[in-house]
Amino acid sequence: MTTIDRRKDLSYKEFIEKYQKPGIPVILENATKVWKSNLIFTPDFFREKFGDRTTWFSNKQYTISELLDLTANSTKENPAPYPVKFNILTQLPEIQEYMDPMDMNLVKPNWLNHKILKNKLGNGMDLHIGGAGNHYSVHKDAYDVHAWLIQLYGEKEVIIFPRDQEELMYPGKGGLLESRSPIDISNPDYEKYPRFREATPTTITLKAGEVLYIPSGIWHTTKAHGQNISTIIDQVNSSNYKAWRRDVYVYKKYHNKYRAILDYSAATAIGNVFKLRELMGMKF
Repeated sequence: MTTIDRRKDLSYKEFIEKYQKPGIPVILENATKVWKSNLIFTPDFFREKFGDRTTWFSNKQYTISELLDLTANSTKENPAPYPVKFNILTQLPEIQEYMDPMDMNLVKPNWLNHKILKNKLGNGMDLHIGGAGNHYSVHKDAYDVHAWLIQLYGEKEVIIFPRDQEELMYPGKGGLLESRSPIDISNPDYEKYPRFREATPTTITLKAGEVLYIPSGIWHTTKAHGQNISTIIDQVNSSNYKAWRRDVYVYKKYHNKYRAILDYSAATAIGNVFKLRELMGMKF
């Protein structure tokens, strides 16, 4: 993976055939133009509409207004807390009217929209407010969901690794640790993780209004050089069902093998029903 395609006005059919089925990332430059309200998601918008909404991070409660102040003054030497997440479906449901259609006519079918799975196995849809110096660990998304990173305001640097380089990430052992790398990408310890030298990441800059599709199982990370706001939609369908079901078992087994067997069986049953619904063109 040396470059990532940038596409405008990508049709749903071409997206499925060229990107989702083969598992290839793509930048959708104007996917959010279908929203009723596009490019309005500024700090002032969030401060005015949702400034008093709260969430918890590291045993401390923050309002959106407080986070906007902190991220506006964030620096590499003194970064704002991150990642402080607000779940759009449960904490900011009113914002959905500004993001209609939520699926941008591309994120479909999505089994996570069904009431059985909604906001349970996959994060659903989180809002992230970041600032200069903020970065995320090298990871692949939990439960092997497809991730749609939507940049609402500002810019974010995204570093993406080819699918066949997972072993170079030195993933952890047990549960969710298996989707996390201990490597600090800003200052890699090559003595401890020598094979990381072989990694060949691609770095892109995601701008406001752009969407990055990150297929299931792709390792990546993000860096911010200024205040920015983004959201992520998780997706599960027949294209990543087997990987999703495997993760349901692997993550739950770390804590309780009996529970893992039950959840794997449930995921199998749900998957069989949902695959049939998908073939019949039914909505989720």
